[in-house]
Amino acid sequence: MILLEDIKQKLNNNGKYWIAFVGDSITSCEWVHPNWREIVEYVLQEEMTKFMGDWQKSEWGIRGFNLALDGSTTKDILDRVDTIKLISPDLVIGLMGGNDPVLGIDVQSSVENVIKIVNKLNTQVVWCNSTPAGDGSKKNKEYEPYAKAFMDVPGLPNLQKIDMFSIYQKFSTEKFFTFISEENSVEGIKAGEVDLQHPNQLGNAYIAKVILKEVFNIDFDPELYIKTTLSGEKFPKY
Repeated sequence: MILLEDIKQKLNNNGKYWIAFVGDSITSCEWVHPNWREIVEYVLQEEMTKFMGDWQKSEWGIRGFNLALDGSTTKDILDRVDTIKLISPDLVIGLMGGNDPVLGIDVQSSVENVIKIVNKLNTQVVWCNSTPAGDGSKKNKEYEPYAKAFMDVPGLPNLQKIDMFSIYQKFSTEKFFTFISEENSVEGIKAGEVDLQHPNQLGNAYIAKVILKEVFNIDFDPELYIKTTLSGEKFPKY
């Protein structure tokens, strides 16, 4: 867990606290607004403003960078670790893995890729296994051994693991899958079907809830956030 006091010290000493978000489409989610990356950045800025009493240091210093790649595997991210390191992030948050089963990455290789990614990053890393798919998708059965194997990874000094696959299933996930799919022949998905793999705005807010609590010990109400966002409030409540 990362203490707000530690972030304060970095902001005071270096004038920045940069977060690199890495993963596949569950992390990039470039078509979803607000997405969980944006929510995490917004809430962390708000909480640090209250904690420090200095909005310039928090809002100017805390920045999130979307370095996730749609359709990527853990091997793809491993091959691009140097790209992540270009921005010298203070924290890397990864959430991915669902593409590995369908794109030829076996369980052992997937785990080894994550370990190599973490070891190559000379900074704090929070890594989450992927979110589960909605009811009716074959994805969960395919991905479950990958999710379990990741949680069995031995402790690494700079790594915090989050079992997003298990935690997320405790929510009412039927509300999260409302997008309509485009055709995806690799996954066997036809155009016009309900997208059971990519959460909507509310589903993204629940991902943010897990990250904010598990990493920063910040309480966050996804339902309130989305409600006040849709009501037109300039600064959504949470």
